[in-house]
Amino acid sequence: MTVPGPAIEADSATAPFFAAAARDRLLLPRCVSCGTWHPPEVATCCGPLEWVPAAGRGVLVSWAVVHAAPHPAFADSLPFRTALVELAEGPWLQVRLTGAEPATPVAGSPVRITFAHPAEGASYPVGTLEGP
Repeated sequence: MTVPGPAIEADSATAPFFAAAARDRLLLPRCVSCGTWHPPEVATCCGPLEWVPAAGRGVLVSWAVVHAAPHPAFADSLPFRTALVELAEGPWLQVRLTGAEPATPVAGSPVRITFAHPAEGASYPVGTLEGP
């Protein structure tokens, strides 16, 4: 799946996340000491973090329709939806909603994480609403 937007460049802290996304896998950091799952941008906890496969499912927490392009690369895809998804493991992930969504998404709706593979830059997760 290709979703218009600017090229994403992974850094050393997020390289495992984006490398997994290129293989259609969702990895999240989890603390080895306390077992807490974190969103990909978190780099610290009470112990070392390890990158662990996540289920790739969650529920819609909130969403918004974007009408003004936050970057010129988004101009041709306006309007689009962005969302916060609470993953089954607990962390929240901000994603773009894709697919055939209802006119008004409902908080608590199930979301499946899939992946966009742009021609340039890193692959990244997107969310698809599931079921009624």
